[in-house]
Amino acid sequence: MRRIVTGLAVLGLALAGCGTEADGDDGDDGKAKPPSSSSAATGGTSGLTWAYDEILDAGSDESAEGAESKLTDVIATADDDVWAAGTVTATDSANPSPDDGFLLRYDGTRWQRQPMPAALGSTVHEARFDSLGPDGFLLTASQPTLAGPRTVRWDGTRWTALPELPGDGGRLVDMKAFAADDVWALSGESRIHHWDGTRWSTSTLPATVVSLDGVAADDLWAVGHRDTGDGSDGGEFTQPAAVHWDGSSWQLTETPAYRFPEPVPPEPSASIDDVLALAADDVRAYGTHSFNHGEVEDEPQEEAVRLRWDGSDWAKAPDAEGDCAGRVPMAVDGTRGLFLDGNRYVGTDGACTKIKRPRLPSEGGVRPTSRQSLWLSAVEVVPGTDRVLGVGHVQVNQSGNPMSKSVIVSLKR
Repeated sequence: MRRIVTGLAVLGLALAGCGTEADGDDGDDGKAKPPSSSSAATGGTSGLTWAYDEILDAGSDESAEGAESKLTDVIATADDDVWAAGTVTATDSANPSPDDGFLLRYDGTRWQRQPMPAALGSTVHEARFDSLGPDGFLLTASQPTLAGPRTVRWDGTRWTALPELPGDGGRLVDMKAFAADDVWALSGESRIHHWDGTRWSTSTLPATVVSLDGVAADDLWAVGHRDTGDGSDGGEFTQPAAVHWDGSSWQLTETPAYRFPEPVPPEPSASIDDVLALAADDVRAYGTHSFNHGEVEDEPQEEAVRLRWDGSDWAKAPDAEGDCAGRVPMAVDGTRGLFLDGNRYVGTDGACTKIKRPRLPSEGGVRPTSRQSLWLSAVEVVPGTDRVLGVGHVQVNQSGNPMSKSVIVSLKR
């Protein structure tokens, strides 16, 4: 059953019809390109389609008084226990308001609104979930002030607050949790914090890192970049960096270097933005080799940084082919493939396909002639099942009344 949420303040539910087109008329809906760009080469279609389970209609028409909803993350502990995190923000510039945080919980039958845990407060930014396996999950949110991020744990029955991160706070950059007493948090350049169930401890890493992942408590990776100079020697300002935790210490590992051929463009740099650990001998890193555009006429092509750890060494790896090139994983689909940003899917055989989607129903201000694009912020594979969920928004571009509709989607195979 497809439902429209008519105002998050009361979370009213109503039945709604929806278009059944295999795809919208927007063009490419990927993250790597703007919504208005062309999708000349999307690859084949895999038979995968997103379906709209919920459409959150907060702030997309005049009756909502300028409010706008945003879903940031989703997590599932079971098929009948799924959580989504989001915020509602007033977009009226004359009467601005902070983000009003909320949770949605699915019990196997319907989605219902839940308040943010009191320890987080109602005003939050970019709330995210991190699984603790059988120990429940963590919910972390940055604050609108200079205060650091706050984290609470859900153990299946109640919320418990963790102490705030030490230091001067700042936005949460990334987090990786292995258990309730083994949590890593990255909150600033080169500083990483560890929770042992009793207290936070802080370490300074030998590189600037932006992403964490690992397969075990003694096998964790932090990736980003290391400074290599000021460019006076014609080389790159930065190179990719991967720092490994073996259970006792953090060690910088050797990674391949990236170089532009002569003539070298201005301010060249290479870095890693994301890491995905599939196994101890299969870790993948994704980044970019770029430069300062617009300063020279004859510019080279940017290069995707793709590295793979085989258990002993990092080596350059080929990028995905076709329209999956340049895209990064959002979720692992068991042993079958990866969900990528931009509603793309790459199988273990390397085949790149586009995940289709229907159009929004032509109601609530959405016109039949509108151009629509789906942008997912998170994808979650429900443990022990074949079910896949996503949260994000549909951008509706149309004359006079463009809007954004937050959505919860499920995968139809």
